[in-house]
Amino acid sequence: MTSKSDPPDPVNENNSSHIERRRQFRRAADYQAEHFQHIFSSFETFGRHVLLLDSQSRVLYRSKKVDALLESDAIPLRLEPKFTLLDSYNAKQFKAFINGLAQSRTVDSTPSALDSRRARSCILLLERANSSPLLLGCFPMRRQSPDDENGLKIMAILCDPGCYSEEQWRAFQDLFSLTAAELRLCLALADGLSLAEYGQKYDITDNTARSQLKKVFEKTNTRRQGDLMRLIFLLTRL
Repeated sequence: MTSKSDPPDPVNENNSSHIERRRQFRRAADYQAEHFQHIFSSFETFGRHVLLLDSQSRVLYRSKKVDALLESDAIPLRLEPKFTLLDSYNAKQFKAFINGLAQSRTVDSTPSALDSRRARSCILLLERANSSPLLLGCFPMRRQSPDDENGLKIMAILCDPGCYSEEQWRAFQDLFSLTAAELRLCLALADGLSLAEYGQKYDITDNTARSQLKKVFEKTNTRRQGDLMRLIFLLTRL
């Protein structure tokens, strides 16, 4: 005896659709916030702290460690009520960048070559009291349509030039099968130490230091310290 399949239950079917809709983002803004959070929070793994600004320099999003970074290093930067650089020179350069973006959106305007460059990026150094300057890079993000003025976003990335990501160094070590001592040498050279200074710092002889460097050259297929440094910066400063 064959049995017919039960007809669909309209009540349960509606409930399933309702639950599925509730799982989705209710507004486009909610989706964007979640989307940016997943992408930009991963930047901090590599020592890059991200801010997302609108065309009026209001902060739409900041990655998790931005506030702690600004508080601990007393960086001349304020985020509220909007993104503001406290140093007069940097403030002037950032304003020129924002003005360049505004001119690039105006149909009838013909921006100069300088304004066109400013509309593409803004790179600044933010001084800190007890450490090296912090690098600030600001870049416009592409809008979905030319008429979407409110949709313009600016990504600002705060980067410490002296900060190396542990994950990238581990990847560098694994890629070339470096020993702990050989990796230590690479770290020292990247920090600006000479081979003699490296030996003094870690209390090793000149012969040992040169032997380690020779091994690093062989494993990385480089011949000179300049070539090795370019390789190090390429693979550890992403």
